[in-house]
Amino acid sequence: MSAQDASLERPALHPVLERISTWLSALALSPLTPSALGIVASLAILLAAGGALLHTRLGELAAARTVGGDEPAAPTAMLTPTLDYTLAPDALREVSMDEARAFNAALPFSTLPIQAARPFIMPPQQIADYARALDCLTAAVYYEAASETAAGQAAVAQVVINRMRHPAFPKTICGVVFQGQERTTGCQFSFTCDGAMARAPSAAGWGRARAVAAAALNGAVAPQVGMATHYHTDWVAPYWAERLVKMTQIGTHIFYRWTGAWGLAGAFTGRHAGAEPVIAKLAAIGTYVEELPAPLPEDVTTMVDVVPTVVIASLEVAADAPLAIEDEGWEAPADSGQLAITSDSSATLPLANPLVPPASAPTQRRSRLAVPR
Repeated sequence: MSAQDASLERPALHPVLERISTWLSALALSPLTPSALGIVASLAILLAAGGALLHTRLGELAAARTVGGDEPAAPTAMLTPTLDYTLAPDALREVSMDEARAFNAALPFSTLPIQAARPFIMPPQQIADYARALDCLTAAVYYEAASETAAGQAAVAQVVINRMRHPAFPKTICGVVFQGQERTTGCQFSFTCDGAMARAPSAAGWGRARAVAAAALNGAVAPQVGMATHYHTDWVAPYWAERLVKMTQIGTHIFYRWTGAWGLAGAFTGRHAGAEPVIAKLAAIGTYVEELPAPLPEDVTTMVDVVPTVVIASLEVAADAPLAIEDEGWEAPADSGQLAITSDSSATLPLANPLVPPASAPTQRRSRLAVPR
């Protein structure tokens, strides 16, 4: 059979398939085909790399939610990402202290300028609330940074105040410091749940921390940490460090702020709630302050009853001199040296300037004393 006969026996293609075949043939012969294939390959590589990075990151987040990383991570398909604004403070990488320092050193500091926080002054109207806030902030400074410099302790106090102003945290000083204290792990400040408070503070160290806390509650600002809301020592490597902006290091503490708008001054608009909670764990070292009675309202007046005054007239007379009371018709005994005269309770009491001597003795309304001759 000839080739011409074979071509006559080949079935005709559908018009749509024939059009696609013609378009593919033209595309294969086009000079733009290699460039298009390169672009498609690049997109495929980027998608694959992005998928692998997302898979790895979800695995780290799953490991961060476990205590110490002992529990197996949940399958990627079952993970439901949640926004943990406070971040788990115990989500640490299981590395040695030297490895943690190397990891922290490799994480670069932000080159953006650090904006100092606004001064905070604790409302002085409630003395007991101020005393509670001072105790809580002193405890945070002492147990978190007792061995740090004055600048390092002031930075820790600034973090507490920054958190109180931020919408992600409680609106009291004690609420911020003892957030999560009921848990054995996961408390925001480790000393509140790891048993550190069982160790009584030294008098000198506590007094030093108290001075720093008092200054922070009365307008002192630590500008070197700006809007920092997180910190950790340089011998641990938290998983959340890469999610925040690394700002500065003071002593052994590395300070971070939120990324984006939540780390800028516009987010720190929270106001102090006014009433500080009572922290039972501070009972042994806290300062007892008795509540002052509330002042009387301005529209309340006190009524004062005026008691009539009793006037006592003292006379010195001879024993045999008669003493007579005119208009009464009786003689006083000769041995009577004093005579009491009570004013009328219905009379109006005169008000006189005590600095001006009286011109003459006041005249009695009903009775007069006769001068003995």
